[in-house]
Amino acid sequence: MKELTVLVFVLVLGASQLFAINSKPEKDSNPQLRDQIAVLLEKPQIKLLEQEQQLRAKIEFTINTEGEIVVLNVDSKRQVIESYIKSRLNYKKIKVKASDIKNRVYQISLKIEKPIGA
Repeated sequence: MKELTVLVFVLVLGASQLFAINSKPEKDSNPQLRDQIAVLLEKPQIKLLEQEQQLRAKIEFTINTEGEIVVLNVDSKRQVIESYIKSRLNYKKIKVKASDIKNRVYQISLKIEKPIGA
Protein backbone atom coordinates (compact mmCIF):
# COMPACT_ATOMS: atom_id res chain seq x y z
CA MET A 1 0.00 0.00 0.00
CA LYS A 2 2.87 2.34 0.81
CA GLU A 3 4.39 1.79 -2.64
CA LEU A 4 1.08 2.63 -4.31
CA THR A 5 0.84 5.91 -2.35
CA VAL A 6 4.38 6.88 -3.37
CA LEU A 7 3.65 6.02 -7.00
CA VAL A 8 0.49 8.16 -7.04
CA PHE A 9 2.39 11.05 -5.43
CA VAL A 10 5.15 10.85 -8.06
CA LEU A 11 2.61 10.81 -10.90
CA VAL A 12 0.75 13.84 -9.52
CA LEU A 13 4.01 15.74 -9.01
CA GLY A 14 5.19 14.89 -12.52
CA ALA A 15 1.92 15.97 -14.11
CA SER A 16 1.97 19.30 -12.26
CA GLN A 17 5.51 19.95 -13.50
CA LEU A 18 4.39 19.49 -17.11
CA PHE A 19 1.73 22.17 -16.76
CA ALA A 20 4.03 24.57 -14.90
CA ILE A 21 6.68 24.48 -17.65
CA ASN A 22 4.23 25.24 -20.46
CA SER A 23 4.81 29.03 -20.53
CA LYS A 24 6.79 29.45 -23.75
CA PRO A 25 7.80 32.97 -24.80
CA GLU A 26 6.17 34.42 -27.89
CA LYS A 27 8.80 34.84 -30.59
CA ASP A 28 6.63 36.65 -33.12
CA SER A 29 5.67 39.75 -31.19
CA ASN A 30 3.35 42.54 -32.16
CA PRO A 31 4.99 44.65 -34.94
CA GLN A 32 4.06 47.90 -33.18
CA LEU A 33 5.66 46.62 -30.00
CA ARG A 34 8.81 45.57 -31.88
CA ASP A 35 9.07 49.00 -33.52
CA GLN A 36 8.78 50.82 -30.19
CA ILE A 37 11.46 48.62 -28.64
CA ALA A 38 13.73 49.26 -31.63
CA VAL A 39 13.36 53.02 -31.05
CA LEU A 40 14.20 52.62 -27.35
CA LEU A 41 17.32 50.58 -28.18
CA GLU A 42 18.66 52.62 -31.10
CA LYS A 43 22.12 54.23 -31.19
CA PRO A 44 23.90 52.16 -28.53
CA GLN A 45 27.12 53.63 -27.17
CA ILE A 46 28.77 50.22 -26.83
CA LYS A 47 32.27 49.74 -28.18
CA LEU A 48 32.93 46.39 -29.77
CA LEU A 49 36.23 44.68 -29.10
CA GLU A 50 38.67 44.41 -32.01
CA GLN A 51 37.91 40.75 -32.65
CA GLU A 52 34.13 41.28 -32.48
CA GLN A 53 32.19 42.05 -35.63
CA GLN A 54 28.82 41.94 -33.91
CA LEU A 55 27.15 41.29 -30.56
CA ARG A 56 23.91 39.41 -30.09
CA ALA A 57 21.46 39.21 -27.23
CA LYS A 58 18.15 37.47 -26.64
CA ILE A 59 15.73 39.52 -24.58
CA GLU A 60 12.74 38.09 -22.71
CA PHE A 61 10.23 40.59 -21.40
CA THR A 62 6.62 41.06 -20.45
CA ILE A 63 4.22 43.98 -20.23
CA ASN A 64 2.79 44.86 -16.81
CA THR A 65 -0.68 46.23 -16.05
CA GLU A 66 0.63 49.80 -16.33
CA GLY A 67 1.67 49.21 -19.96
CA GLU A 68 5.38 49.16 -19.07
CA ILE A 69 8.07 46.80 -20.35
CA VAL A 70 9.57 44.55 -17.68
CA VAL A 71 12.80 42.82 -18.74
CA LEU A 72 12.88 39.26 -17.41
CA ASN A 73 16.10 37.94 -18.90
CA VAL A 74 18.92 39.05 -21.18
CA ASP A 75 21.10 36.33 -22.67
CA SER A 76 24.36 37.85 -23.88
CA LYS A 77 28.10 37.17 -23.67
CA ARG A 78 28.91 40.62 -22.26
CA GLN A 79 27.54 42.24 -19.11
CA VAL A 80 27.56 45.69 -20.74
CA ILE A 81 24.84 44.56 -23.18
CA GLU A 82 22.62 43.37 -20.34
CA SER A 83 23.06 46.66 -18.47
CA TYR A 84 22.36 48.68 -21.63
CA ILE A 85 19.16 46.79 -22.44
CA LYS A 86 17.81 46.95 -18.90
CA SER A 87 18.55 50.67 -18.58
CA ARG A 88 16.84 51.43 -21.88
CA LEU A 89 13.79 49.13 -21.56
CA ASN A 90 12.87 48.44 -17.94
CA TYR A 91 9.65 50.22 -16.93
CA LYS A 92 9.41 52.29 -20.11
CA LYS A 93 5.80 52.93 -21.15
CA ILE A 94 4.70 51.73 -24.54
CA LYS A 95 1.88 52.90 -26.78
CA VAL A 96 0.24 49.65 -27.79
CA LYS A 97 -3.23 48.43 -26.92
CA ALA A 98 -2.50 46.82 -23.56
CA SER A 99 -5.29 44.22 -23.71
CA ASP A 100 -3.61 42.57 -26.71
CA ILE A 101 -0.17 42.16 -25.16
CA LYS A 102 -0.48 41.76 -21.37
CA ASN A 103 0.20 38.51 -19.53
CA ARG A 104 2.56 37.12 -22.15
CA VAL A 105 6.30 36.60 -22.21
CA TYR A 106 7.91 37.92 -25.38
CA GLN A 107 11.33 37.14 -26.80
CA ILE A 108 13.21 39.30 -29.29
CA SER A 109 16.77 39.29 -30.58
CA LEU A 110 19.15 42.23 -30.64
CA LYS A 111 22.16 42.45 -32.93
CA ILE A 112 24.75 45.22 -32.67
CA GLU A 113 27.11 45.35 -35.63
CA LYS A 114 30.45 47.08 -36.04
CA PRO A 115 30.20 49.97 -38.52
CA ILE A 116 31.88 49.44 -41.89
CA GLY A 117 35.44 50.78 -41.87
CA ALA A 118 35.68 50.90 -38.08
